[in-house]
Amino acid sequence: MKDIQYTIRKIPLKVDEALRSRAKRQGKSLNETLLDSLKTSSGMSGKAKTRRNLDWFFGSGGISKEEEQAFKDQRTIERGAWRQ
Repeated sequence: MKDIQYTIRKIPLKVDEALRSRAKRQGKSLNETLLDSLKTSSGMSGKAKTRRNLDWFFGSGGISKEEEQAFKDQRTIERGAWRQ
């Protein structure tokens, strides 16, 4: 079977950072990491399973301090944005 080459555009910066971090943690190239993710999510690796979150995509090594702060910021209520 012939290999196919993809070009993917508009990758969000946070997704890029997470994928590169995952590749580095696993000691793999970015390409290998992306192929592993595509194989798993498409059911081709034999590892596909039902998932309830995106830990599989970003790695399950926990979240960074920046990500933790972003989640905290999202839960903050902007008092001036709501009617009293």
